[in-house]
Amino acid sequence: MAIDKLSLTNFRNISDVNITLHPKLNFIYGLNASGKTSILESLYFISTGRSFKSRRIENIICRESQLTEFILFGKLGNSLSETDIYQVGIKKSTILPTQIKINKELIKSASKLAKLSPIILIDPLSFELLNGAPTQRRQFLDWGVFHVEHLFSSDMNSYLNCLKQRNSLLRNGKIDDILLNVWDKKLSELGEHVHTRRQAYFEKFQQRLDLFLRYFSLNENIKVSYYKGWDKNKKLAESLEQFQERDIERKFTQVGPHRADIKVSIFGQPASENLSRGQQKLFIFAMYLAQMQTLYEEYKKHTVVLIDDVAAELDDDNLNLVFKKLIELDSQIIVTVLNTDILGRLEENKTDYQMFHVEHGKITARE
Repeated sequence: MAIDKLSLTNFRNISDVNITLHPKLNFIYGLNASGKTSILESLYFISTGRSFKSRRIENIICRESQLTEFILFGKLGNSLSETDIYQVGIKKSTILPTQIKINKELIKSASKLAKLSPIILIDPLSFELLNGAPTQRRQFLDWGVFHVEHLFSSDMNSYLNCLKQRNSLLRNGKIDDILLNVWDKKLSELGEHVHTRRQAYFEKFQQRLDLFLRYFSLNENIKVSYYKGWDKNKKLAESLEQFQERDIERKFTQVGPHRADIKVSIFGQPASENLSRGQQKLFIFAMYLAQMQTLYEEYKKHTVVLIDDVAAELDDDNLNLVFKKLIELDSQIIVTVLNTDILGRLEENKTDYQMFHVEHGKITARE
């Protein structure tokens, strides 16, 4: 679901801005520290209820305003349609409770907001997805599952709460065997639910990823697999029983969905050791494109894509390959760049677009 209009008040270095976005392609250009990334951050916030840069509200409020709050307003949906249009308002304050409203109705959970418009951020940190900790790849996978499985969020929260209780018991000096077995039973049931939903989504995602790896002419020997967090040939209950003594000794739970990962290898070796830096970047784009295509083809969901300061890292041929697929997936794309040179580089994939120039926190629409 595209973001049609955006209004910001006291957000970062932006005191007051109102813009109308193009439903397909938008470029935001300007010098570094001009406020380009702040626009992307506000778009991410209006879609998820949180920032991708900071958890501290006081860091997000415009310092020059000397106020204690920032306000965001967004209109989501097709401006040509009278249905499926959502007015979203967010007020964050350092002294008052957060307010999130959808069509003037106050909501209690930001997850309801996040389900309206799937949004992906691709920035320089995204390229750590291949080389970074398993946590990043779990978050990547769970983003997709969250948007297609209505019960996944509830199952995951229940599992994590149960895991917290089990770990608390393991850290206790004297273990109550009966209570530990109770937690093991509950944890195994919840863990199997989480795994089942992840596995079903991953299989659909993997089919698309294989196609994109070929599209980018990446190493045909790349193997991408899903590790569920315990022995693939065993039920979680069996693995918990097998590891119980070691868990007691180490005082934490060593198996379960919280240890899941997406494994990427070439001939059994980490792919990051066999791919050039340029190939690694294309692999990451293939991952995100496969994620988007899975949502689009399987579930008829359109993704908003925020691309921050990464277009310059691709050569012209690969840049055009990436944007060709982004446009084909009928996504709304918002890209930050230093200048308008990208238009010349995208000559093969020209489509209707809107340019915005940012300078000192002021944003102006340009022809």
